Amino acid sequence: MKQLLFCFSICLIAAACSNNPEKESVVADDKVKSEKEAATNKPEEIVDTVPKRNPVVRDLTPDQLKKLNKLLPKKTAELMVSYLNALSTVQTDEDFARVYHDGKKVFQEIEKAVSTKFPDGYSGMEAMNFINKSFALRSSCEAECTEFVMNYSFLDLQKLAKYTKGTADDDFMALKILAEGEQGRHEPGWLNFFERTWDYGGGSLLGDSNNFKFLSGSYNVIQKSDLFKKDLLTLRERVIDNMEHRIYMFPKPVVLAEINRILKTKILSYPEAHRILLLKQSIERDKEEPALQFNCSDPESNCDWGG
Repeated sequence: MKQLLFCFSICLIAAACSNNPEKESVVADDKVKSEKEAATNKPEEIVDTVPKRNPVVRDLTPDQLKKLNKLLPKKTAELMVSYLNALSTVQTDEDFARVYHDGKKVFQEIEKAVSTKFPDGYSGMEAMNFINKSFALRSSCEAECTEFVMNYSFLDLQKLAKYTKGTADDDFMALKILAEGEQGRHEPGWLNFFERTWDYGGGSLLGDSNNFKFLSGSYNVIQKSDLFKKDLLTLRERVIDNMEHRIYMFPKPVVLAEINRILKTKILSYPEAHRILLLKQSIERDKEEPALQFNCSDPESNCDWGG
């Protein structure tokens, strides 16, 4: 009998222990703690921060890098390489605009370094001509080749613009090529709307419809995006400057026809329209001093080509 009572007591104690809520809570807390510790001790995920590279921009070759480091100070050479790397990460038209505008300072630094080493612009251009096989960068000179300058290949930049997401850069590069040709600088040089007959002069091509085409196209692009607004406004001013040149390659009626077309179309700001209206009145009056000259593409017109 005593043995039965002893066994019964043991069973009651065991049952009480198995139904103890405090013990279950402790076990649950220990489990949660272990899970938290395991999560805390997990290795952190590695995030790839390397910018995606576009397939358009090509690196400088080892030979080009060797020549660059030999020719330019270390910091300047590194700046050029860094700029090409920046171009290689362009993915959108906003990226394009940012890197394109950053290039102005880069070009100035390169021009300064080359001009210090080669005071003669032609010698500097020849020494840097190895860069012409790179993406977008071109060696050149101006002012009768007395000054070394860096140019862009606008055709290369147009390829990059076609790759990017967004169309503002495509529109801008199409207008740059229309106005300046296959290569040029940030600031516009000689325009395609002007025919050079010597180093510092020539005649306006107003009358062939390209002035209208540029003014119309750039006006529409400016309405769509501000990314290249300042650049295009500068170009528009240069176009109107060329239109005001006193020497014209086409006959007077042809010149006036394009002016009238420009004025009748809503593609001008008020200050621009005012300038072109004054130009029209000046051509119609044709009593300027020195005299306006027309049809200068005809050798028998004996135009003096001015300055």
